[in-house]
Amino acid sequence: MIPRVLFYLGYDDDRGGICSFLRALSTAAAPHFEMTLGMNDGARIHRLSLPVAGFPRIESEMISPRTIMRARAIARAAREWLRADPRRVFHGCSRAGLLVALQLARWGERRAVATVHHYGRHRWFYRHAARALTPGKRLFFLSPEMSRYYGLPPQTWDDCLPPCIVPGTRASCPQNEPPKLFENTKRAGFPRSRGEIIRAGGIGAIVRWKRWELVLAALAQLPAYIRAQWHFTHIGANDGSEDSIRYERELRERTRALNLETRVTWLGQQPSSAPLLRETDVLLVPSDNEPFSIARIEAFDADVPSISADSGGARDLITTTPPVNGWFFRTGDAADLARALAHLAETNALVQARIDRDSLRRFSADHSARQHAQVYADLFESRTSHQALVLPPACENCFVLPSLSPPHAFTHRQVENPDSCSRSAVCGHCNKHSAWIRGMASLEQRAF
Repeated sequence: MIPRVLFYLGYDDDRGGICSFLRALSTAAAPHFEMTLGMNDGARIHRLSLPVAGFPRIESEMISPRTIMRARAIARAAREWLRADPRRVFHGCSRAGLLVALQLARWGERRAVATVHHYGRHRWFYRHAARALTPGKRLFFLSPEMSRYYGLPPQTWDDCLPPCIVPGTRASCPQNEPPKLFENTKRAGFPRSRGEIIRAGGIGAIVRWKRWELVLAALAQLPAYIRAQWHFTHIGANDGSEDSIRYERELRERTRALNLETRVTWLGQQPSSAPLLRETDVLLVPSDNEPFSIARIEAFDADVPSISADSGGARDLITTTPPVNGWFFRTGDAADLARALAHLAETNALVQARIDRDSLRRFSADHSARQHAQVYADLFESRTSHQALVLPPACENCFVLPSLSPPHAFTHRQVENPDSCSRSAVCGHCNKHSAWIRGMASLEQRAF
């Protein structure tokens, strides 16, 4: 039986790292499972050649009372989609996707899994989600570091579902090739000739959490003779929001104010990162707690090391003693990023840069497709054996909301009169609680 998997995002378009990952995964999925993309009704699809299922619109990367209630309506639609075919599986790949998977689980649906693609502030919520999406393992993280961040038991790469890159790159090495570190032969010699420029690249959306302003601040802090050896080129666009558009304007104005127009180029959205990576010596990833960065894996595959903030997924990918795959700077510290740039300009570190090519195999589309296929196979295999352990399902008039008070226990709000519950005899919640959660408004606009 080949599973039919709904990868639910709830996005308005197919831009961004998760969509890039799904595009790569689709190239290797066919022998293992079929893919459908879950998007907001009316979403604009330009880059993904996948069947699309439309769902009620939701703010996909925000958890608030509004999105929690909206997720319930989406879960109803997703449940109907699942009931139409016993081979179907719901896979949430965003904050909204996690909410929908949790609601499906509360209704007793076992064909629902989720992958956490972000670092949220309210870590207790994700620990709850890991417990709620049981029996079996139905909540996955991108890397072992992300699992540690949320205070969960240690995990290995085999326990995670990391993103993948498009096959046909050098990441897809023959399976019988022995593990080794390849010398990066792309770099220029040292010392560099007069006028030779070190080419730094940046790839990603122009949004504030990416922290592109740190690159400008670091370049401005370099001594003039070192700054003259660097050029930073960025590809990526704003996400269409007012704040993102304003942030892009601020970056361009800051570039001019710091007299960095000859040192920095903002190219905007490009169809592919490959041309930039062919001309890049080092990739800069300045964001705090960057969940994974598809661009960083693509850079490694192109023999380009990275200077990354020492937080998030980079901690699973970069080794500092000796340097493998790149170097760290202190998260949020422009002065320390300037130090890292000066180190590369004044030493032969780039010449000695090493990429651990063996580790890249786990990020190939073929490997990722096999990992996902195993998750779905385990889901169907355990569905019957664990059925007796499933908690009593909630009826359609009940919905689960998180409590704001310690110990963060979950209580329930009765949407309608308990007498209207058509399944009151079997509902696990109607007879327990029927009160609104106090302080719901304080959850608005707080990132989970």
